[in-house]
Amino acid sequence: MPGHIYKQGSVGLIGRSGTLGYEAASQMKELGIGISTSVGIGGDPINGSSFLEILKYFENDDETEAVMIIGEIGGPQEAEVAEYFQKHMNKPMAAYIAGLTAPSGRTMGHAGAIVSSSGESAAEKVVILKDAGIMVAPTPSDMGSTVAALLKGL
Repeated sequence: MPGHIYKQGSVGLIGRSGTLGYEAASQMKELGIGISTSVGIGGDPINGSSFLEILKYFENDDETEAVMIIGEIGGPQEAEVAEYFQKHMNKPMAAYIAGLTAPSGRTMGHAGAIVSSSGESAAEKVVILKDAGIMVAPTPSDMGSTVAALLKGL
């Protein structure tokens, strides 16, 4: 990951998209917000790690005050995040879900970005995350400002 994009700080960042992760970090840096750790888990159907695995580290990390996840269509990971957040997290979380305009049943970009069952579309994931109390950025250009709003609530 290109180091010049990041500012040291207190927001944990997890992304299925490396490019959107860079964009979120850059937006936050412009707003004076830094990253404690940034983890790219990738968008393939089988990942080396998951949102859930990394969230557990961030929840126990004294240097991380809040978390931003960047998800996308396909797969159950974001729904698992919502459940974990409600039951186990004490830190606030923001999210962005890519693929709101993607047609159902069509692979988009990453091999894992295909909607194959209920709860896997971007729109469904946004509802699930919001219902869990996670602040969701409406567009990619709002990722930084959404985290800024989240941090103002601390």
